[in-house]
Amino acid sequence: MLTLILGSLYFGWYRWPGWHLTDVKTVVLVMVCVDVVLGPTLTLIIANQQKSRRELTRDIGIIVVVQLCALTYGSVSLWNGRPLYYAFSETVLQLVQSYDIDARDAETGRQLNPALAPHWYSLPRWIWAPLPQNAEESRKIVVSAVTGGDDVISMPKYFKPWEDGLSSLRNKLKKVDDVPYFAKSEKRSSKNG
Repeated sequence: MLTLILGSLYFGWYRWPGWHLTDVKTVVLVMVCVDVVLGPTLTLIIANQQKSRRELTRDIGIIVVVQLCALTYGSVSLWNGRPLYYAFSETVLQLVQSYDIDARDAETGRQLNPALAPHWYSLPRWIWAPLPQNAEESRKIVVSAVTGGDDVISMPKYFKPWEDGLSSLRNKLKKVDDVPYFAKSEKRSSKNG
């Protein structure tokens, strides 16, 4: 069951590079530890010939319930964290995960921009998320983003096809040496890698 869930998420909704960018290794490790290591270990510990069949059934039942709860929790966490978009907005490329877009914005996106709106079956795709042309709306979004609210990357009604933003993206590209964000060692390794 665990293999089926992880396999479908890895090969389906997470796809490369989503699995690495979302850093789901911790959730997967916990799921594997609980379902593959902890469950059998606890079963081995509680299995005792001196226990009645009823006691043993109850104890193993509790372990199974705990494993199923952990599997469900991990699966829901992975589902809610799945990447929906790789978005270019203004000056950065950003990962947009399922939990970044609330239901209202998703519904508005389905009405106003159905081609790029998220659905439960949406696979990750590349999009351009420019600020709107309306200066007042743009200002509201920038203020919201700066104060910890929604950013344009969580508003599907503004999404545009990736190809439409390529010229803007090309104008923003910099050489690795010109990006102050990276340390010298990171700049060196990116050039050599």
